Amino acid sequence: MRRRLLIVSAVATFVAVAAAAALSGWTLLRPGPDREVVLEVPEGASVGEVLAAAGRSDLLPSVLAARAWWRLVAGGRPIRWGRYTVPPGTRPVDLLRRLVGGVVDQITVTVIEGSTVEDVGDRMTAAGIGDAQAWRTVAANTSWIADLAPRAPSLEGFLFPDTYRFAVGTPPSTAAHHLVDHFRTVWSELVSGERPWASALEIVTLASLVEAETNLPEERSRIAGVFVNRLRRGMLLQCDPTVVYALRRLGRWTGRLRHVDLEVDHPYNTYRFPGLPPGPINSPGRAALQAALHPMATEDLYFVARPDGGHTFSRTLREHNLAVVRLRRAAR
Repeated sequence: MRRRLLIVSAVATFVAVAAAAALSGWTLLRPGPDREVVLEVPEGASVGEVLAAAGRSDLLPSVLAARAWWRLVAGGRPIRWGRYTVPPGTRPVDLLRRLVGGVVDQITVTVIEGSTVEDVGDRMTAAGIGDAQAWRTVAANTSWIADLAPRAPSLEGFLFPDTYRFAVGTPPSTAAHHLVDHFRTVWSELVSGERPWASALEIVTLASLVEAETNLPEERSRIAGVFVNRLRRGMLLQCDPTVVYALRRLGRWTGRLRHVDLEVDHPYNTYRFPGLPPGPINSPGRAALQAALHPMATEDLYFVARPDGGHTFSRTLREHNLAVVRLRRAAR
């Protein structure tokens, strides 16, 4: 008897909802307000709260009919949080399709190869995602990469460069986590089926030096090979971009690298401290990561930048000094 009553109650509820939809469903097809309306859906808001807010904004003439449509037509699918800009004249049924489909307002942000965490924060802040302080806090959260790089001093190097689309109102932590997840995906693809020659932190750090030194595809693995050769011989890397990075962290970068700057007392200064710096100095792209994973087998130990954007490579200090002299003469 109890089971029969439950069935009857369920059927009655369904019939009532269906009847309400039939009686007021036509209201969902009428044009909406003749003005643009912005509907904010907070994260965690219930369907009832969202539909009520839409009703107060004159977007839904019948919340009851909207709820019936949501249950019967949309199958009770969740409504995505975010900001919805509703064009003038939008019919209620089309608004409901937007809400169920998650057609939220979005922001496009491009993080370029070689960006530092500060650069990423600046771009995100300019796009309306967080502020400088929020991004400084996010950058310090290394728990997201603790399994991959337990000694990483920050998220520097792990915010993968690419073009992203975020919903308006996305918190900085969510956006940053998405960049880190993208890095992990690319990293998994690059190391699939092989054992890297060094730790993830060391390889990403090396890749960041390569990214900072060249954007020429044909040079990346060769520059990685030079750095590996110097590391294996116990030579200082003497990588100018690490000095610039150190000066930036100290607030002493003037836009021009001077000879005296090479003496700055900072662990990222590879003119003073042997080995790789404590961590990456930027976010390397896929090609730089690939080069660091597979450095060229070369006898080169030196390289110097040419005016055309490339580099002249040398095996000995004598060859390198001659190359520097020739380039200086040519510059005059």
